[in-house]
Amino acid sequence: MFGIQYPIIGAPMFLVSYEKLTVAVSEAGGLGAFPLPNYRTNEDLKTALKNIRAKTDKTIGVNIHLSGRFPWKEQLAICLDAGVQFFITSLGDPRLILDDVHANGGKVFADVINLKQALKSEERGVDGLIAVSEGAGGHAGTIPVMIFVPYLKARVGLPVVAAGGISTGAQMAAAMALGACAVIVGTRFIATPEAKVYPEYKDALIAAGPEDIVYTDKVTGNPANWLAHSIKDFDTTPDMESKRWLDMWSAGKSVAQIDSIKSVAIIIEEMVKDYQKVVSEIPVVEEYLKNECNSKE
Repeated sequence: MFGIQYPIIGAPMFLVSYEKLTVAVSEAGGLGAFPLPNYRTNEDLKTALKNIRAKTDKTIGVNIHLSGRFPWKEQLAICLDAGVQFFITSLGDPRLILDDVHANGGKVFADVINLKQALKSEERGVDGLIAVSEGAGGHAGTIPVMIFVPYLKARVGLPVVAAGGISTGAQMAAAMALGACAVIVGTRFIATPEAKVYPEYKDALIAAGPEDIVYTDKVTGNPANWLAHSIKDFDTTPDMESKRWLDMWSAGKSVAQIDSIKSVAIIIEEMVKDYQKVVSEIPVVEEYLKNECNSKE
């Protein structure tokens, strides 16, 4: 659909995914993406896209928020002029951009966290779905990816991208086996030199386990996953609402697989090798299980 080498999409993460990370994912064979709210003005967005295009001609994507809070019409025009082909919609009706994106040869995928949203998005004509599952960093759903992907595939006739708790090739292989056409990787790409975040944030991801992730709607009004210590006492400290967004760290449960800071290129290379190894071993495992069962009959 997008001419990319690997079915790996870099999550468009707020205050994390900027030009450097977007370029790194696309240049490594995946599809780099960033959220438009990362840029405060249209001029900033134009500059970012110009910088990206100066470093890669590969496919890139954006997360566009279709609500009155954002100048999405102007942002859309800027992105289309820059040749953006992949749009992830949230906070609004994807029909607002479908015709323009399709006329420019692009595709629109919708973030969904349940079947109702998926069916509504299909009815509205989107090209695919992002199954935002339990354990995803930032805003997330409550259904495990192992359940959510096949649940949508059985009921919705659209490509489904798995998101939530995916950071290794084995996890990617599992998602693909469930019917996903691609995976979104977010949290793992935060612990990279290319991610524009504090070093302390990256170190915290390495030190954290899945039990250190808290799911709450108290930060943004929508349920999301965060590193617990970064939002400690959010609802009880009087001046907490003035705390800088940069000091509140979203993360998914895939912190369980993060043990060091590595470049995006190395992470993707390792994911692909791991994926290929797992897939190549599946027939061996099947034969082993068959023999084990037969021996016990």
